Amino acid sequence: MLKTIATVFLVFISLLSSAQTTSGSGDRLQLLLQDVIAKAKQFSVYKSRVDWPVLEAEVLLKGDSLISDAEFTRRVKLIFQALGDKHARLVFKGKMIRHKDGPPLDVRPALKGVFGGKSPEIRTSTLESGYGYILVPGTNKNDNMTNQQYQDSLCSLGLASLKGLVIDLRLNEGGSIHPMFTGFSQLFGTKTIGYTFGIKGNRISKLSVKNGSYYYDKYRATSVHNRCQPNKGLRIVVLTSQITSSAGEMLAVAFKGRDRTLFIGENTAGYITMVSGFKLNDSYLGLSSSFIADRNKNVYKEYVQPDVEMIEGDNFEDLQEDAKVQAALQWLKEE
Repeated sequence: MLKTIATVFLVFISLLSSAQTTSGSGDRLQLLLQDVIAKAKQFSVYKSRVDWPVLEAEVLLKGDSLISDAEFTRRVKLIFQALGDKHARLVFKGKMIRHKDGPPLDVRPALKGVFGGKSPEIRTSTLESGYGYILVPGTNKNDNMTNQQYQDSLCSLGLASLKGLVIDLRLNEGGSIHPMFTGFSQLFGTKTIGYTFGIKGNRISKLSVKNGSYYYDKYRATSVHNRCQPNKGLRIVVLTSQITSSAGEMLAVAFKGRDRTLFIGENTAGYITMVSGFKLNDSYLGLSSSFIADRNKNVYKEYVQPDVEMIEGDNFEDLQEDAKVQAALQWLKEE
């Protein structure tokens, strides 16, 4: 059964800790390969890229039912690589099979080991009177308490009295989009904050917020209690980095097309597809099933690009010395 999810890594991370062990027999692995291909042929946004008879001939070799776990992993990667889906994942025996292992992203030192190496938490501060700052990390939690925490953190800044706000997504590596969409629903300026599209440009769904609730088409995915009123005249700067990823990128797209909004930083990581999850016996498959578009129906297939590119100058410990935050503050204060 297809379960469409507006989050990217959450399903995989949660299942990594609880995935059961499959029997491991070669015939079951062959059947699992068939399931992966069937789901990819039906639901992948990249399915038209693949010469399926050629791929199936390579992956589903006749008379080759007894395959090892290592060979199974290699063939799953062949499927993901044929799709060109770097967001694809298969949780198998508690481990995650990805598009490719490859060299890790060369992350700039300023983005590593921040706050003593601890996972960043949502933080707020006042830069100057009337100008606020909020650091928005990713989270794999999707419970009422977490969703409300994002909302309450925003409202703690005194939203109604603010002239400008810096939304810092530089350390947001994804997770659940629910607390981000509901937590910042007062900031988007419109009910419709985005869409999902297929590879041929066909619209699949609408993403919207209303009265503290996030809707996927007409389905209410989650909701919070609004603790403060919208500030329609608020100027906003969104900061992005090379590791802003997945749900962090989706949140960035939700601000694209908003009036009085500027993006500063770097191109994002490029995990900006909507992922659909499938339970395959004791394994779990995730495939990119659609692209994300902003409120004006501009589709983002690669990454989110800033209006003003700034690579260096990050200082999360001292925002007065953070070049991007200070550039954001300067723009916010312009008439």
